[in-house]
Amino acid sequence: MTAGREAAAAALRIADSLADPVEVAREVPADRRHTVCDGLAGTALMHALLAGAVPGAAARARAHWRLAAETLGDARPDGVYRGPGGLAASLLAGAEQVSPVERPGRAGGGAAGDPVRDAVRWLSARTEVIAGRPWPGPAPGSATCPWPVYDVMSGLSGTGRVLLAAYGAGWAAEAAPGLMAAQSALTRMVLGGTPDRPGWWQPAGHLPGPAPGHPEGAAVTGAAHGIAGPLALLALSETAGPPMGGRRAAVRAAADWLVTVQENASWPPRAGAPAGSGAGAGSGRRDAWCYGAPGIARALTLASTALGDPAYARLADLALTALAERPAATWDTDGAGLCHGSAGVLLCALRAGHRPLAESAARLTLHLVSGPPPGPPGSPDAAGSGLGLLGGAAGTALALAQYAGLLPQCSRVPWDCLLLTG
Repeated sequence: MTAGREAAAAALRIADSLADPVEVAREVPADRRHTVCDGLAGTALMHALLAGAVPGAAARARAHWRLAAETLGDARPDGVYRGPGGLAASLLAGAEQVSPVERPGRAGGGAAGDPVRDAVRWLSARTEVIAGRPWPGPAPGSATCPWPVYDVMSGLSGTGRVLLAAYGAGWAAEAAPGLMAAQSALTRMVLGGTPDRPGWWQPAGHLPGPAPGHPEGAAVTGAAHGIAGPLALLALSETAGPPMGGRRAAVRAAADWLVTVQENASWPPRAGAPAGSGAGAGSGRRDAWCYGAPGIARALTLASTALGDPAYARLADLALTALAERPAATWDTDGAGLCHGSAGVLLCALRAGHRPLAESAARLTLHLVSGPPPGPPGSPDAAGSGLGLLGGAAGTALALAQYAGLLPQCSRVPWDCLLLTG
């Protein structure tokens, strides 16, 4: 069996194991059942995207969306992976692939009507609120932005990217206010800060995760919680979004900073202050999408396109090639998921058109999912979070399906806009 056919079979096997939303909900902690990252909004998106390849997948998607809405409860707004924003983002990314009768009637608490339009309006309004909050700086006169405000999971990079997709897919009027607010805030962040501490620099006690080697603080490099996420959004917006002053300069500044702290065809998860003084140690999966070379390289490729500067794309390709030339067993990844694992490497390689790395990542992912189906019945892992999009089976299935050619090729809203790779 060819790798493509094996990947297709594995993706469909995973999807089938996640068919019943009630069983999925049973295996996920109550406060995560509605989410994209761990629960039903993520499995709903997977089924929606497979609707063209799997009979009955659209009906499955609707059932998962419906139960996600029912389990949402009073979950607080929290970016595009949890809370109402997660359900809104899932619906926007998946609704185009299913018929209107298969879509849920409401999303994000919106009024009855077009559920996608309601979702975009809600997410846009929420993004304006977040973008308008003042930022406490670590020093007088600084403009440092806390990482939960700007990151992909809970912040402006994630909501801004989903709104950019909506802007180009027919909901420009609804998406524009939040999109412009997110871009303006992120542009201010990138061009702000102090000479030795960029606007996304964080004091040690405020960094995401432990920060060995950075007692005073550091600036995070990666896609999930670092500057690569804002860079990807601003670069994509420069290519396909509404005009905005200062954005092009911000793309250049963020990309140049990543060039400065690059080392050995890769990047440290965190770089210490002053910026440009060299890389430092830190926690994070150095070869994964979240903190590592694949996500950062994708952001630099998008910057290259936005600025018309091939130097950034060459650096990105060198980083991906260096990863491809190493045995996959030596990669600093964890499991087969999108965030920390091999599926994220596969997705980044596919988006970059780097076939050698895609082949290595596909082989590793297939090896890791070659055991029993990851879905119910049976607890997926101790945390109960192994079924959703970000680190679980649904995301792995979508990366394998992308590799196998099972997913729509002309979607106006790429599903991986949720990771800023598409």
